[in-house]
Amino acid sequence: MSIKKRKLKDGTTVYDAILEYGTVDGVRDRRKRTFATLKDAQAAERDAERLRGALRHHGRLKLGEYIERYYWPIASRRLEATSLDTYRKELDKRILPVLGDEYLEELDRLKIQRMVDMCGTESVGRKAHGLLRTILNEAVGDGFLTYNPATARYAMPPKGRKRDNGVVLTDWKQIQRFLKATKDAPRPVRRLIVSGLCLGLRPEERYALDYEDLDLGSGTVTIKGAYVTASSKHGGNQMKATKTKGSQRVLPMSALFIENAIFDCDGEGPWIANEGGGRMSPSTGRHMYGRYMREHPDLPQVTLENMRHSFATACLHAGMNVEDVSKMLGHSDINTTFRRYVKPDLEDMRVAFRKIPWSHDGE
Repeated sequence: MSIKKRKLKDGTTVYDAILEYGTVDGVRDRRKRTFATLKDAQAAERDAERLRGALRHHGRLKLGEYIERYYWPIASRRLEATSLDTYRKELDKRILPVLGDEYLEELDRLKIQRMVDMCGTESVGRKAHGLLRTILNEAVGDGFLTYNPATARYAMPPKGRKRDNGVVLTDWKQIQRFLKATKDAPRPVRRLIVSGLCLGLRPEERYALDYEDLDLGSGTVTIKGAYVTASSKHGGNQMKATKTKGSQRVLPMSALFIENAIFDCDGEGPWIANEGGGRMSPSTGRHMYGRYMREHPDLPQVTLENMRHSFATACLHAGMNVEDVSKMLGHSDINTTFRRYVKPDLEDMRVAFRKIPWSHDGE
């Protein structure tokens, strides 16, 4: 194997690596791959060497062996901590118990369908199947398989019951009443409520806010990141990019937000902070909010997640253009806004009928 450095026409430096993966039908399997950095090329060279050794010494690999020895070490370098946690859960709960002891070349539609059938709902089945397809694609690329049996179509389990996300406040009067009733909430809880109901932020976007992101002078809030929970094994809580590129946005502060948000003239660092002044953990925030709501059972049981839904619904019922609402929410596709939030009820349809000029006088 070898690595050669070269420059592209635009002046960018890249590294070409000739990687050897053993032999296929008596022919040496050599592949040329290009990398942006020497470190990446060297890592790929080491991976190819391990795989070549596996083919030479093992000959046959079980799915569990492939995942633990070859797929997972590479995935651990590529994926974010939160994705690793999700993948590990799918592997340990659904894929490995059913297919872990199967040899790669003996995986077929019947065995994969059995794994899918053991998933409780359609969404769970699709997630497990999607991860298995990704893993087997890697196995094909690494030379352990000639084709990916998971690319076939599979019958998914029935759809499960949709999760109840709690109460939705459908207009600004209801939101104002809720804000007034929660003025006594602890500061972190209050700020979670206000930034959810008055700005429509995702929970992870609220935890990521810093004082510098709130500009009273220009009356704007800048959304540039998300603070999410990862396992302690992968470093605990993690600051990461927003959900989509469109989620990085600058929002106008509404009068309701300015009126209810708690501003500190000398504040700095995280806007939603823990007792020590550091960024509040999402799990701590959920527990604090949950405890506050249990102590006030008379309040509408709006969840932290559903505050965003309440904001969108109230905006639409107030007559705001759906394109503007979509931008406020940070949706990359306006169809997402229509699918999730544009759900007129009977009274909405009655109001719409009243606006139609039914009279035919003058004809």
